[in-house]
Amino acid sequence: MTEVRSPEIRIARVNLGLSRELMSRVLEVSSRSVERWESRERVSLTPDVQRRLATVSEIAELAQEVYGDSVAGFMSTPRRSLGMRTPREAMVHGDLDAVRDTLINALEGHWA
Repeated sequence: MTEVRSPEIRIARVNLGLSRELMSRVLEVSSRSVERWESRERVSLTPDVQRRLATVSEIAELAQEVYGDSVAGFMSTPRRSLGMRTPREAMVHGDLDAVRDTLINALEGHWA
């Protein structure tokens, strides 16, 4: 297990407009775990959860860079590149890489 600073979890969650319940589904843990992690300074995470959290954090940073104050609009708008699902839906269904790729393409000027 690896230790992570818990503010990273809350910052990514809030920046993407995810509830604790949705974040728990994205990370494949219980919502109680997310709540507990956010109340501590440091938490130990399994490598799988840490990998998913790193991707979620990257998505949050890219979304902020590309969309600024309009991240909520991005998260709730269906995208062709995500099979006409919203980024939020794609993330909840485990398609983190597809959401990250969509943002990278947008950053490079390839909108889908």
